[in-house]
Amino acid sequence: MKRLRQLHHRRHREERQEFLIDGLRLVEAALEAQAPVVQLLVATDARGGHRRLDALLRTAQARGIPVRPAARRVLEAISQVETPQAVVAVVRCVPAVLLPLLDRSDLLLLIVDRVADPGNLGTIIRTADAAAATAVVLLPGTVDVYNPKVVRATMGSLFHLPVVDHPAEPLRAALRTRGVRLLATDSTGTVEFQEADYRRPAALVVGNEAEGVHPAWREAADAVIRIPLYGRAESLNVAVAAALVLYAAARPVYTDANLRRQA
Repeated sequence: MKRLRQLHHRRHREERQEFLIDGLRLVEAALEAQAPVVQLLVATDARGGHRRLDALLRTAQARGIPVRPAARRVLEAISQVETPQAVVAVVRCVPAVLLPLLDRSDLLLLIVDRVADPGNLGTIIRTADAAAATAVVLLPGTVDVYNPKVVRATMGSLFHLPVVDHPAEPLRAALRTRGVRLLATDSTGTVEFQEADYRRPAALVVGNEAEGVHPAWREAADAVIRIPLYGRAESLNVAVAAALVLYAAARPVYTDANLRRQA
């Protein structure tokens, strides 16, 4: 139990290359995505009679994943959820490889610059998945993607698309070399987000909740785009801003595809 509780801390997650997920929905998503689940802990009073849990356990056993019974108090001690569900899993971290993805002609890359709030980052990853982004890149200073609050907020999308930690300058250089269109978001941008040129390959940058995108990204951008504020609010939440620009970037591709199918 002590060893598993250590995974609440980033240092231990990085040392052991493992993280925790909690609850039926997340564990189901991990198994469906063939994520490297190391072991499951299941509440001793929950086994039998729960259709979804029983199906999950059969899948785990068929794959040779160890299933360990645990008392509720043990799950409560391991989980960071106030009311933990019946199952907790340990999953191995598998870093994605970014550079081959940058060569895709249909690239839609979301770059996250120093976003600090776990809920925001998890929502951003979930939205990037929904908008069919190619990958999400986390720049230094961004909250750990395996933070339990981030993992829960992704609602399983963490297992659907690559999420990569990467230093800023080498990434900018790689994007320039490959001719990737770079669009940074900023309240002082000169182009409204609905009018921006999102032709692929493209990369979108969203920034820190208080400071926005780092000036180096604004200077390197082909366009700095803004989201107009029609009311009295001073700014938008970064996850909301990311959703708006991701869907603006995805819409031309999927609208054209739908029109071709209908024709």
